[in-house]
Amino acid sequence: MDKDINLTLPEWVFLDGNSHLGDTLEGRNVLQHIQSYTIMEFFLLVENTVEQNLSVKTKEFTYKNIFGETERHLLAIHFTLANDFELDWIMHNAIEFYKDFMDWEDKSLIIEETSKDN
Repeated sequence: MDKDINLTLPEWVFLDGNSHLGDTLEGRNVLQHIQSYTIMEFFLLVENTVEQNLSVKTKEFTYKNIFGETERHLLAIHFTLANDFELDWIMHNAIEFYKDFMDWEDKSLIIEETSKDN
């Protein structure tokens, strides 16, 4: 019996540079919103580690990790076909997507560490 192939793309495509994709992203975290062709990148802000370009739309946000520490992050838009109203919505949802990813990543680290202890 043949299976039908679902050709529907997800809303978001996330490329985690810390995964085993080789060195193409070198620790960078890139998110694409498929419907609007918006390509964005997330940066952890430590001191003045990111040199901002005024022609690039950005949004700073905070994330409280599972250890209770507040981290500063920056979302930068590399490319979009969205208008300003749509882009604000996309950026808000991208940040929520990324925070969910970081929650998952933190929990995975704890599970990995506690499994080593057993």
